[in-house]
Amino acid sequence: EVVLRTRFEDPVVLCDFAVRNGVGHVIERGSSSSNGLARCEVPAGTFQIKLEPGGHLPFLASSFEVHVNDDGTYSPAEWVVATKTVNATIHLITPDGLPAVGCAFTLSPKFGGDGRPTRGQEVALVSDEDGRAQTSLVLLEPYIFRVKTCKVAEYMPQEFVFMSDKHFFTTVVARSVFGLIPEERVVFLIDCSGSMAAYLGDVKAALNQALLEQFHGTTRLFDIMKYTGKTAAFRDRLVESSSACIEDAMRFTEYIEAGGQSAVVNGLAQAFRMTDIEAIYLVTDGKCELGEDVLNHIRTMHFSSAARPRVNTIGINLPPERLTYRHLNAIANSLHGCFRAVCLEKEPPPVLGQILSSSNRHPGLEEAAG
Repeated sequence: EVVLRTRFEDPVVLCDFAVRNGVGHVIERGSSSSNGLARCEVPAGTFQIKLEPGGHLPFLASSFEVHVNDDGTYSPAEWVVATKTVNATIHLITPDGLPAVGCAFTLSPKFGGDGRPTRGQEVALVSDEDGRAQTSLVLLEPYIFRVKTCKVAEYMPQEFVFMSDKHFFTTVVARSVFGLIPEERVVFLIDCSGSMAAYLGDVKAALNQALLEQFHGTTRLFDIMKYTGKTAAFRDRLVESSSACIEDAMRFTEYIEAGGQSAVVNGLAQAFRMTDIEAIYLVTDGKCELGEDVLNHIRTMHFSSAARPRVNTIGINLPPERLTYRHLNAIANSLHGCFRAVCLEKEPPPVLGQILSSSNRHPGLEEAAG
């Protein structure tokens, strides 16, 4: 028995092999077990074991000699098998299953050629309009995937370690809460109902970040409103993006707490009363009345408002294409805005090994620990 393994201790599974004697004749054939064991019965002597992996396997064809002594001992007892270097396609999707377009990320080997941790050899990639990027990968070797922190990021920073035995794999990247805000005169309308308690800390942090990175020191104007059963505003008008106003706004958001019902119509009604706004950013988990009657009422209020602002809706942790998801999308579409589905769950991003069923996975594939 010879143990066949990769450089990172994965068993070489279901790999065909042939045993040849000193004159090159094949005297036995077999296939490695689920534990990577290559078993054969041979007399004393020197033999060549040639590995013949199928094209679908991640292993490279190779050969090595086995020396069997008269007392039945033999060497080597194990053999390290190299894996293929392939042109792999990485498919990035958002939590609602849409392509993550234009996501800038990096890949780097977790270990160098000597097996020690390394931060070198980092490759920068950007996903295309289908959410895909291509790069060269060594199969069954651990890589570090990073979406780095940057100013006005479309996607949240994240980092995890993965390894794959496929030419194609998928991972999920989460959108940032606000992304790029192009408008000049903006009202942030935040749902502070009880169901938002788990997400409000992240929403407030994202709002503060947007104010600091996209508004501070510019000529843009803003206001912040929070709503439950009733609505409260930071100011009764748009304010400039001075240091003092930004500091006051962040102090206002610091004391926002979750509790009560979600009266989205009341919140929008107060925002629509402002006469000089260009856009509203509505952040909610959608745990409120959003039936067709409510949608029609919101459209009527918008048509009757002086400014008729663009309404951009941001849905927190909504099941894709379910009723609330569709309703928030409909509000944005009918009021000239954009819908943004955001995931604020604290679970690690799923990679291919979690997405694929076990029947589609190579038996030796293990996700590398971070």
